[in-house]
Amino acid sequence: MMAQKLPGPHDPNEMQRFLATFMYEDEAFLVDEVIKLDVERREIEARLDTTRSLPYARHQRVSSSHPAHVAGGDIIMTTASLGCLHAWFFYGCRWDEGWTAFGNRIHHADFRALARIGPPLELRSRETRSRAGSRRLVLRYDFEFRQADTVVYYGDQTAMFVKDL
Repeated sequence: MMAQKLPGPHDPNEMQRFLATFMYEDEAFLVDEVIKLDVERREIEARLDTTRSLPYARHQRVSSSHPAHVAGGDIIMTTASLGCLHAWFFYGCRWDEGWTAFGNRIHHADFRALARIGPPLELRSRETRSRAGSRRLVLRYDFEFRQADTVVYYGDQTAMFVKDL
């Protein structure tokens, strides 16, 4: 089970609880390693193994004019995975305590280069705004994904976390 294998600077029991109660099954959680959880800066650095089975990429029809790559849907779902990590580790939103998450708005999505299957994606998410209440949390993020020192994706997105919807 992935929940027991995800390395990173976090309490392994908390990560196991996060994954065991997450709104999607393990294969849809598109983070393979958490590198850094910076509570003060509200920033996460992580890694995605592009050789794993990705929900959209695995269904591509690959040809010389359409090389195997991390599909846009996989990239957007990766931002959701990172956003949920922010809510869990920085704000205490627990799925098994009634919290749920919804992508709210993609303000900007810039697919700057093709993310090829092979080298990992280096993921960075940083909160730029937050509005927290007892039953609702709204977070805005900047996302930057790199592959072999090339920025492949930059996003500016908002998500909402709600308790006992």
